[in-house]
Amino acid sequence: MNFFRSLDGAETADTLQQVAESSDAVITMLPESQHVLLAYTALLKSSKPDQLFVDCSTISPESSKKVSDMAQQKGCKFLGAPVSGGVVGAENGTLTFMVGGDESTLKEAEHLLSCMGSRWVYCGPAGSGLVAKICNNMILGMTMAALSEAMNLGIKLGVEPKVLASVINTSTGRCWASEINNPVPGAVDKQSPSNNDYQNGFKADLLLKDMRLGESLAEGMQTRTPLTRQTVDVYAHISKMGWGDKDFSIAYKYFKEQQS
Repeated sequence: MNFFRSLDGAETADTLQQVAESSDAVITMLPESQHVLLAYTALLKSSKPDQLFVDCSTISPESSKKVSDMAQQKGCKFLGAPVSGGVVGAENGTLTFMVGGDESTLKEAEHLLSCMGSRWVYCGPAGSGLVAKICNNMILGMTMAALSEAMNLGIKLGVEPKVLASVINTSTGRCWASEINNPVPGAVDKQSPSNNDYQNGFKADLLLKDMRLGESLAEGMQTRTPLTRQTVDVYAHISKMGWGDKDFSIAYKYFKEQQS
């Protein structure tokens, strides 16, 4: 809180009631469904008619729908708008928002989203943005695990990390994880968390949470997700090793230290 108090033009509040009472629009981003539900129970008690709320958390679609219903009952406007782009995207203002809710409310919120992101995609009614985000993060987790596994093998077989990364990034294996968030320290000339002891990135435990949300959705739809299950197992082990607060690219270190 002291950090925000030190910023020019920033005002702080001590309670959620004060936040709701002093704001025309409120943007939230919290770790899990339970935190969002608790926060909005408090915020909406002090809300005003037509007040705009935008939640950027990655939570279950059902929880987002519940908050949307709560806001509607209070005469407020609500969007579920999880983000993609990582810490770098947040710092550069280039996040992508996956938005669920009323499309006219999105039009009203665009000027706020543009302060943090460069793109927003309307995905459908309440909860739809969360479905899209969770599916995206399922791919993200699987991609990072696959990249970490392959990079570990190639390096152990004698290929230099930068050479291997260069081959991948100019070939069909190229992806966001290989080019921007490469899990091998020094493999790419970018400010990836692996170059900073896997600090200041997307926590492995948060990815694990998102992957499990995907499993839960798939179970409800009786849809098989065997690759997601294997990736969940990898990140569950990473969490048990005490690395849950590290960037999820720590998967490379996990594979590197495993014995066959």
